[in-house]
Amino acid sequence: MTLRAVLIGAQTFNLTGVHTDVEVMHSVLGKHGFTDIRAHVEKEASYAGISQALRQLCRDTRHGDGVVVYFSGHGSLRGDLQYLVPDDIEQSTPTDFRGFLAAELTDMIRVLTRITPNVTCVLDCCHSGGAVRDPDHDSGRWRLKSVTPAKVAHDDGLARAAALARRNAPLVREVVRLTACRQHGSAFEAEVRPGAGRQGVFTAALADVLDTPAARQVPWSVLIARLRDRVKQQQMSQWPDAGGPSGRLPFSLEERSEPERMPLVRRDGRFVVPGGAVFGLDPNDTVRMVFPHDDPWREPTDREPAEGEDVTVEATVDTMEGGDAVLRTTPEADAATADAPLPAGLFTAELPPGTYALPLRVHDRRLVCIEGDGALADALRRQLADCPRLAETHDGRPFATVRLHHGTATVLNHDNLPFREPLGATPSQVSRITGLLEDLARGDRVRALRDPQDAALLSAHVEVRFEIEDPAHSGIWRPLDAVGERLYDRDRYRVTVTNQTGEPLYFWVVGVGLSGRTALVTNDQPSGYHLEPHGAPHRSTRTTAPIRITWPQDVPRLGPRPETVHVLVGDRPMDLNVLTSVGPRRNADTTDPALMPLLQEVWGAFRDQVMEGAEEFHYRVHTVHANVLPDPREAGA
Repeated sequence: MTLRAVLIGAQTFNLTGVHTDVEVMHSVLGKHGFTDIRAHVEKEASYAGISQALRQLCRDTRHGDGVVVYFSGHGSLRGDLQYLVPDDIEQSTPTDFRGFLAAELTDMIRVLTRITPNVTCVLDCCHSGGAVRDPDHDSGRWRLKSVTPAKVAHDDGLARAAALARRNAPLVREVVRLTACRQHGSAFEAEVRPGAGRQGVFTAALADVLDTPAARQVPWSVLIARLRDRVKQQQMSQWPDAGGPSGRLPFSLEERSEPERMPLVRRDGRFVVPGGAVFGLDPNDTVRMVFPHDDPWREPTDREPAEGEDVTVEATVDTMEGGDAVLRTTPEADAATADAPLPAGLFTAELPPGTYALPLRVHDRRLVCIEGDGALADALRRQLADCPRLAETHDGRPFATVRLHHGTATVLNHDNLPFREPLGATPSQVSRITGLLEDLARGDRVRALRDPQDAALLSAHVEVRFEIEDPAHSGIWRPLDAVGERLYDRDRYRVTVTNQTGEPLYFWVVGVGLSGRTALVTNDQPSGYHLEPHGAPHRSTRTTAPIRITWPQDVPRLGPRPETVHVLVGDRPMDLNVLTSVGPRRNADTTDPALMPLLQEVWGAFRDQVMEGAEEFHYRVHTVHANVLPDPREAGA
């Protein structure tokens, strides 16, 4: 196996740090074991140079290789035309547009994924299309990485984009997509450190988090959160994110189960879990606040702990403000940490990068029945006692039963159907069994998600339409019943959401599949799809691409099984990746989570941090509860 990378740096229109970005990424990737790194700058970053570099990468890549495609420079949007800005963009003519289209990069990435599934695409550029051109940012400390060349003819680009769209090629899946900013947001370059010269703010932060000792063992979803916080502490309105299978470890296919990390912010002098109600928190629940301490940009103090040492403080949910959970530290936690060294900023408005909260004991614990005795059953009971969302029951109605019988462990649902194929009943399997139970408990909780009954309820009105495709007529859609609809393996559904208010809104599609796994279907934009106010010329109505129901290979083909689809509509961005299942999801029920071609996902992906002092989160839930049968639907059924 060879780790390969193509690094493209197009230093155009007053950018000066792009070549530094390429050098920094070259150094970082070399430390991560990349031996085939090809840098393309200046003339090699022309339209033809980029095309040739990616074609050659496709020719040289072999099955099992790991591949990175990186771009630093300007990104542009002209109407619906999205493109990277190559070095020779100003040489465009009406019949020879030199912008590298989003659809063209999508095609190249698709070819790579047919050779190897281990592909990471990184873009440090802007997708605002020059709509936000703050003079102070453009000529002062910060320089915007977006441009729409006014004198460039786009005729040929529009024709090429239309031709690519007519091909109706399948969407690219299983690609880790790292983005510098949110949709229609801004990416910047700046002098990140005094005297170091300009470079991309995103690339600088990405290099720093990848340079930490623990980076090889931490998934992208965690690394990007720390990266985002570092960018935020630079006082930047730029919000990086990771789309696709972000549970992977960097530059590999390995995925590891991670604790249920919830966001944590400071607001008006108090710790707050934004969206805590959606994450299942209520007053008197207990959480652990974790303050990481490996930030290379921090100012050292005499009271700070050793490098790499996290500080943890227990807290209790005091009140709910809208959908947010406001915390108070417990007297025991205050006493335990009174004399302990604390990182700078712990009890100030600025928290250390990567700060998060973990649930410890919550009110909505799911009940589990263990049928069996012996050492394995005892070990399983001990692990259950430490799970924040699980509890053993002997007489209540459990959501899951673990049956230990003849050397196997089978986890059954309340209809006595196995969630998965049986596992070996050995001591080494205890953690795997409890991990499965935690994943299923998460899905069970998300399946029960409904409108809040208090001040968290969103008053704004939206129209949500669920539709299923006619199996006999592709492209013909009919309404999907909210309760009791019978679905079949390979059926497809879609969702349309229309904002009927005068305020901007956000929506997410969350699916709890027949396997019990939870997927954020809109995973390319974990902070929500933006809906413009009613009457706006664009994006007040959005329709997802078709989403296919697939029976996972590790689920016995016995049914029917419940399938739940939520459309959650909120009044501000909120990262809902916390709701999703952990660990490998290669056979996830929503097999087509991408809603747009790759580049629109990359540029569109964002996970906004909650701004300090922001108002509380309000939301509303629209749901379909269906039953899925294991066989494909017969025509006319």
